[in-house]
Amino acid sequence: MNILMILDKQFPTDLRVENEATSLIRAGHNVGLLSIANNAVDEVVDVKGIKVYRRKVSKFKRDKMHGLAGMIPWMDRFVAKEVTKILEQDHYDAIHFHDLYLFGAARIIRKKHQMYFIGDMHENYVEVLKDYRWANKFPNNLIVSLKKWERKEKEWLKDMDRVVTVSEGIKERIIQKGVSEKKVLLVPNTIQTRLFNDFSVKDEIIKKFKDYFSLVYVGGFVSNRGLEHVIAGMKIIQEKEPDIKLILVGDGDIKTRLQDLTKEFGVENSVYFEGWQSQEMIKSYLMASKVGLVPFKRTPQTDNSSSNKLFQYMYFGLPILGTNCTSVKELVEKEDCGIIYESENVSEFVASVLTLYSNRDKVLALGENGKNAVIDTYCWDITVKDMLTMYDQLDAK
Repeated sequence: MNILMILDKQFPTDLRVENEATSLIRAGHNVGLLSIANNAVDEVVDVKGIKVYRRKVSKFKRDKMHGLAGMIPWMDRFVAKEVTKILEQDHYDAIHFHDLYLFGAARIIRKKHQMYFIGDMHENYVEVLKDYRWANKFPNNLIVSLKKWERKEKEWLKDMDRVVTVSEGIKERIIQKGVSEKKVLLVPNTIQTRLFNDFSVKDEIIKKFKDYFSLVYVGGFVSNRGLEHVIAGMKIIQEKEPDIKLILVGDGDIKTRLQDLTKEFGVENSVYFEGWQSQEMIKSYLMASKVGLVPFKRTPQTDNSSSNKLFQYMYFGLPILGTNCTSVKELVEKEDCGIIYESENVSEFVASVLTLYSNRDKVLALGENGKNAVIDTYCWDITVKDMLTMYDQLDAK
């Protein structure tokens, strides 16, 4: 089957999309990908066997189309127009949309083309809007309507022939929106362990942190990630055990706020901002650390998230120190691979860190449990099987 994926980001940057595409290619399918982003030029290139159609769109325009997709059909029409151009020169049997705000193009495309439409819900987008700063500040807060987004979500989901998502909670939400359970499948954000096995180790990173008991966070710096209480906790931790350090690998809207907090709490020498890093570099940061942090604030989105970082930590033998978000708590307790504390509770965070620091045997045991769980259950090649089966069944029709 020929499958065209739609993504409103530069590619390659999105690990989930890359994992899905390369798995489909290994299973015998052909995959193209339309990248709508701040690309340097319009071009068609090969990336790991994926035919990538790069379309140059300014970040300002892309962000506006993205943010207003539930209000006006600007993104719908743009995506449909670009897909039509591609279909004039190349044949595809299915279109695979990566995230809700792109789904609206399906109805326009369907008027001229008979094909399958697959929606991939990376997150509970309507809930995430509540945490996005751009959606809640003037003048965008006068335009973005959650009620309209909810109506569009229900409408667009019904236009999909199949819907892929990342967690049981989001799967249940989709079913409640009127989509048949038979059409919804679960593909969590697990990791391709063999890729990490092939990555080299950066000795300079290992040496930088070798004398410390390091806590690591990998991911976006946004308001629902709970990093503020972690930095507040580092003030207390530093006073008790100065060789405990915090490594922050990532970037995002609240980076400046977090940096200001390190100064406010006097922990500049205990918190390392390492910037956004490639997956290859992340391997070395994980190997240099002792504990993996999932400090999310509890929201309807984080309660039902599937965080790639969680499985990365586990695979590299790091015990999880995470908040009581439902999806995190259930996994950590099921696999006995970490400690759970109350969301945004600084004193519980501090106590949990000190418990791990003073009990290295516990650290090793929890880490080993997590690593074995990934190898046996939460490996990408295992969890992607339902999606591969879905496409095989569509291809056989």
